[in-house]
Amino acid sequence: FDAGGAVEARFFFPTGASIIEDPATGSACANLGGWLAAMQPGKSLERTVSQGESIHRPSTLYLTVKASQIFVGGIVIELGRGTVNL
Repeated sequence: FDAGGAVEARFFFPTGASIIEDPATGSACANLGGWLAAMQPGKSLERTVSQGESIHRPSTLYLTVKASQIFVGGIVIELGRGTVNL
């Protein structure tokens, strides 16, 4: 699987009786990195992830997968931070 360097993503979540679309989801981008790493073990890759176009809030996230590490970047408001130790 190789989609090239660009990916368009959408993430929806429920709030009350509504379903809302998130314009930029770093945690979902990181999960995409995990999936890509599982599909091509040991391969390093970079992707530019576009999100939010459909709701007129365009966002760009940067995904890098190297060995067993996944990095997500962009200009964001950080709401949380964490580390997973295996």
